[in-house]
Amino acid sequence: MIMRFIDIHIEGFGKFHKFDLKLKDGMNIIYGHNEAGKSTLHSFLQAMLYGLGRRSGKQLSKKYQSWEYPDDYSGTLRIEHLGKIYLISRDFNLDSLSIRNETDRTDVENPETWLNQMLDGISETAFENTVSIGQLRSATSRGMINELKSCIRNLNSTGDMSLDSSSALRILDRQKEHLQTKIVPDAAKTYAQLIGEIRNIERDIQQPEYENQLRKYQNLRTEVRTEQVDRQTKKEEMLQKVAAQEATLLQSGLKDDVEIQNTLDRGLNLYESCKEETERRSQPSRIIIPSAFMALALLSIVTDMLFAAAGSQGFASAFHITPEKLSFFKGIVDNSTLGATVPVAVCTFFFVLFFMLGSLALHNNVNGGKNLTRSTRELGELLTRYIGFSDINDDAVNSFQTHMEELLKVYNELDTNRAQLEALTLEIQGLNDNERKYDVALQKQNEKQTELEGKLQHLVNVKNRAEMLKHTISENDAVAEEIDAINLAYETMTELETSIKQSFGHYLNKEAGDLISGITGGVYDSMWIDQNLEIYMNTPTKLVPIEDVSSGTMDQIYLALRLAASRLMQNGKLAVHSKIETDRLPLIFDDSFAMYDEKRLNSALHFIMDIHKGQILLFTCHTREKRILKDANDDFNFIEL
Repeated sequence: MIMRFIDIHIEGFGKFHKFDLKLKDGMNIIYGHNEAGKSTLHSFLQAMLYGLGRRSGKQLSKKYQSWEYPDDYSGTLRIEHLGKIYLISRDFNLDSLSIRNETDRTDVENPETWLNQMLDGISETAFENTVSIGQLRSATSRGMINELKSCIRNLNSTGDMSLDSSSALRILDRQKEHLQTKIVPDAAKTYAQLIGEIRNIERDIQQPEYENQLRKYQNLRTEVRTEQVDRQTKKEEMLQKVAAQEATLLQSGLKDDVEIQNTLDRGLNLYESCKEETERRSQPSRIIIPSAFMALALLSIVTDMLFAAAGSQGFASAFHITPEKLSFFKGIVDNSTLGATVPVAVCTFFFVLFFMLGSLALHNNVNGGKNLTRSTRELGELLTRYIGFSDINDDAVNSFQTHMEELLKVYNELDTNRAQLEALTLEIQGLNDNERKYDVALQKQNEKQTELEGKLQHLVNVKNRAEMLKHTISENDAVAEEIDAINLAYETMTELETSIKQSFGHYLNKEAGDLISGITGGVYDSMWIDQNLEIYMNTPTKLVPIEDVSSGTMDQIYLALRLAASRLMQNGKLAVHSKIETDRLPLIFDDSFAMYDEKRLNSALHFIMDIHKGQILLFTCHTREKRILKDANDDFNFIEL
């Protein structure tokens, strides 16, 4: 077996959505009542192999698209071919095909070519007429006969006969010459030119340049003008604000934030100095400390003089100091190795030290007073200049600090406002440029719309001329259809005459005869067709006209012909003739046995399973196929939709 279906997944196709189905080798009975989706499933299999193009003159690309799930118009078909597994994926919305070799884990580069090779070049029409087998559709016996004859013509199974077609071909030639005189070629040519011109004009006017964008640019220009007014208003407000801030800074006499900050720091430092000096001058230690140092200095000089008198009689006499008054000091001097030198030196040192400390304290008091006077005067000037009064207190200094901070804020805001003012100026300039640009665009739009109106008027004129030629063209088309029919008949008769002489008809007739014999249980062993396409069935004793057989037998003949053509097209004439089993594709039966009775159905099922060793898909709305195979203990896969 070269190819078989493994499983299918329908994302969306007809009534099926998110649907999965697994198939097995051999016989697969797919059962479902009417409207269960058997025909849709059959069409899906064919669409996965051939796509959804035109089939039998009908556009099928959207036929099976679900209204409820239009985006899920796709599916996959997994097959086994030559021992490898392939996954065929189609998206019918995008008309895309991809094939994955799951065995080798590779993608097939040219999926359409690969499918054609895998199908051995069998066209979709051949697929529908051979591998995919339905039932005879005509209800009447006469209709069945005509349909069977049509099938035989299509399969070129005319047997060993010859048809005298020369007279018929001459009649067709005369009819064709007569009809050709009725054709007005200039009308068709002119109409074709007009249609071409119409298409060119329609394609031209659909270009983006002719899209009406007047409203768009008018709205854009209105928006720009509105923004211009808004930005201009903001600019004027900002100009006034900047002017006021500049006047404030000019009035303060401070040119930048550094001077403002320095002035603020100077005022605060002066106030702190005044507070510290005032507080220091209010403390008693300012008088006590210098007085104490001077008293100690005086005490040190007196002590120094007493030690000197104790050590020098002449010094004591000069100051009229008697020895009795210096007993304490004299004792210290007498006990000292150097006499009065050390005590005098020590007392002199303390005198100098205390005198200098006292003098320094007095000097600091004097300087502190001067600094306080100077700081008070300078701080008063600052307060008077910036807050209008010179009272030095916490409230005045707080007001001064607040004023300086406001000036700093004004200066900082001034920089920001100047930047915003510059940005607004640039925005206004850009809006002005945009307005000019939209004015130019509007002018071009008006020109294009005027040009478009001219093209539309020309299109109307051309369409009117084309409409006037419709009657003549219609007559020409009718004549052309008759000529096409004659050409088709001519070609068909020529091909039929040629096919009679070719070996394919012989092999098909032979193969169909063998299959008819097997399907009918030997009742009929072959068929024969005369030059009038009258069909006769061969029995061991006589020829039976097809009109005399039952409708069930006609179905058997139809099945045999389809099976014969299928085997020939897939395996080749020599292979069939030599009985070499090389089946390629699964056989698909779509309610093919509806007219069969129990006996014929049993015979047909087992005959097909015997001659076809590959995969078989049997779509049916009956359960008798299942029952017959089950009673015979045959192996099959039953699927209920």
